[in-house]
Amino acid sequence: MYQVELLVSLKIPDVTALTAANTLRRRMGYEGVLDRLERADYFLFEVEAATPDEACAVVRDIAEHTNLFVNPNKHVFEVRPRQERAGLARSDGVYLVNCLVRSLQYDPGPGLVASLHRLGHEQVRSISTGTLWTLHLRVEGEARARGITQSIAITTSRSQGLLMNPHYQTCEVY
Repeated sequence: MYQVELLVSLKIPDVTALTAANTLRRRMGYEGVLDRLERADYFLFEVEAATPDEACAVVRDIAEHTNLFVNPNKHVFEVRPRQERAGLARSDGVYLVNCLVRSLQYDPGPGLVASLHRLGHEQVRSISTGTLWTLHLRVEGEARARGITQSIAITTSRSQGLLMNPHYQTCEVY
């Protein structure tokens, strides 16, 4: 059993991510800290396969030949094996921090799996979903990047946090 991530994002500029980035910079005090904010629909597949490459091939085939996850007219996608979470990536003084937001109440995974089984993809055992926000932060130190991501992500008041509501969502920072 292998875990494979499918990331689906828009081909055109993502106005939701642009608006969130604008709000964070101009109204919430992250000007000079937040370089860029990206958003993607996140799907984590558990696939029964002989190798990680075979599992990725199954998910790639699903993304390319069904309309359940990707509309080729408006989306681009990336398929990758799920890696153990290590330290944050850093490039030119900018940390790349991922914030995976998931719903505590709504889980479309079982319905998606049932649909895939009807289409003949019975090697898919489960799917979990979420929204993956990628923050490009210009800060000193990994601990500071993680802390800022937590304060940007988790809504605690009208002026604190924006990307998730702790009453019905959870987030994982990596």
